[in-house]
Amino acid sequence: MPFRDWLGSSNVALILAIVVVVAAIFGGRAAGVLTSVAAALAFDFFHTKPYLDLRIDRRVDIIAGALLLVLGLVVGELAALRQQDVVAARRHERGAAHLEDVAEVIAAGADAREVWPVVKRSLVEQLDLAACRFEPAPFDGHFPDLTRSGRVDTELLHYESGGFTLPSEGVEVPVNHGGHLLGRLVLVPQPHRGTTRPQRRVAVAIADQFAVALAHTQPIEKLS
Repeated sequence: MPFRDWLGSSNVALILAIVVVVAAIFGGRAAGVLTSVAAALAFDFFHTKPYLDLRIDRRVDIIAGALLLVLGLVVGELAALRQQDVVAARRHERGAAHLEDVAEVIAAGADAREVWPVVKRSLVEQLDLAACRFEPAPFDGHFPDLTRSGRVDTELLHYESGGFTLPSEGVEVPVNHGGHLLGRLVLVPQPHRGTTRPQRRVAVAIADQFAVALAHTQPIEKLS
């Protein structure tokens, strides 16, 4: 306030805009909205006539206050979208790392029993699972299928934490090699953990890698 006359209301609006942008970039959508509302109210109350009053006499000041609100909304939304891109990139990197881990032990000539701990760890981390097991064919019962495209073959899915949750009873991924069904992977999720389609497609690719090792280790028992 002591510098109000020297700065001018337009420069004060620019300073407040910088504060809003910084808050939105580092704090995301919610921080941008809250800061823009606070900035608009502060600009109105302290730097527009009549001072110390929420009324505004000049049209240009009304526009400046409204633009502060819009700025917070826009930058906050852009920051949220950027954060989503960062999260997606990290998921892709983690999926690629899991595929590399499994491929490495298979290339080293390990049999299915030696490969299984790496496969299980990769699947649990990839989909944040509560449990994971392999059941050799033939097997009893049926779980919703996790298809090669990453789609879960069920009529009802719940959206949570950035993706769709797997059915609480689990899903199954067929393990095939050379046109023969060797068994299935049963993936049991933790509650309220969303998964994206790319994450699920990586899980299917891991099952394909496991099939290569499994084809050279028949017969094999249940693994958990």
